[in-house]
Amino acid sequence: MHDLVATLPSNVVIDIFRKLPLDNIARCMLVSKLWFYSIARWNVLWSTVDRSTWLYAQPEQHHLNVQPGAFFDFADVLSIDMLTELNGFMRQPYKRLLRDQELWSMVRQAGPALKRLALDFELKITETGLHALLHFGCVNIRHLDIRANGNICTSTINAIIAQAGLHLETVVLVAVGVGNAVVKQLLLHAPGLKNLDLSYSLDLTFDAFPPIDGTEHDQQITYDDATKWESDIVWDSDSLGLVRHPGNPNGQIALPKLEELQLRQCCEIDDTAVSRIVSIFGGSLRSLDVRKTHLEAADISKCSRFSDMGVVELVQSCRGLKYLDISRLAVTDNSLTVIGNTQRELEVLLMSGCPRITSAGVMAVMEGSDGLGCQFTLRRLAFNDCANVDKDTYEWCKRRLNPDAQLAQV
Repeated sequence: MHDLVATLPSNVVIDIFRKLPLDNIARCMLVSKLWFYSIARWNVLWSTVDRSTWLYAQPEQHHLNVQPGAFFDFADVLSIDMLTELNGFMRQPYKRLLRDQELWSMVRQAGPALKRLALDFELKITETGLHALLHFGCVNIRHLDIRANGNICTSTINAIIAQAGLHLETVVLVAVGVGNAVVKQLLLHAPGLKNLDLSYSLDLTFDAFPPIDGTEHDQQITYDDATKWESDIVWDSDSLGLVRHPGNPNGQIALPKLEELQLRQCCEIDDTAVSRIVSIFGGSLRSLDVRKTHLEAADISKCSRFSDMGVVELVQSCRGLKYLDISRLAVTDNSLTVIGNTQRELEVLLMSGCPRITSAGVMAVMEGSDGLGCQFTLRRLAFNDCANVDKDTYEWCKRRLNPDAQLAQV
């Protein structure tokens, strides 16, 4: 039998090996010296470190029962769903926890070729392991995914972002103690960022996002180039000229065009934070998940790319909204039906200029599927400039709303 590594062209052999999980590639290095040195030389094979694809023949006896406080200082406020997910992951057969020295070995093989790093529930990985990304010059990472790890400090994450931010497209930092400093670092150093998941970041507040929409106090940003990630970035009025935004098109720093942002269980995220997010990313944002936050008002009229999917996700996750503005969005009656079925405290609903909604959708908002809807709580309703809503609908709504409610003319 011929040795495929010795006889086939290198590009063919590489294509074959790239179909294998990384742990199987590592085993192949034990076949012979030729295989060992060849595989070690082909850095492209090590470009993806994704633990979700790894299987082991002899499972390690590590079935842990994760209890609040076992691994996280903030685990006592994590949801039951999160702890259940972690327990389920740890009990999967043929899985074992990765260690720092193993991560160093893989990152050393990959070097700058590393493009995807996914460490889901790797509770034994510490900042020592992640320092391998800095040591071996992993500057081309496009997908960074770290979940449920309380062993990593903010300075290490900030350093990785500063080094690899230019190519980052997806960042998932779930339950790793992320604060405002990390978000600010991402906004400044990851101009190509599209997907960001910061769920269970309990210290995250509105100050993570710059107020550059002209509605708050001076809204500008400064940071010390000499210290970079070692000092926190401050949004203040000294150097707004650094940031490129509609009011300053010549800025030196282009903020990323986020398409998906997940902030589930970020308890300190409030109306101010969402207002800033919409002002910054409204032109590109397609999905915003703010489940179980303190959100009462949502103005997403600037989110021109929002469809039914984005609106439905938002209203289903925030059932205590009092103010909602979806004006000029290309949503359909499906979104209005969900609003009528989920919002029982809504006082203001603005949907002017929505070209696809009809009279049936407006009625669905008012009555819902259970006959309750929003008709008893609404104090202001606007659906003017909606081509498919007739005047009869206006009269119908007027009869059902409270006498002091404001209803925009069709």
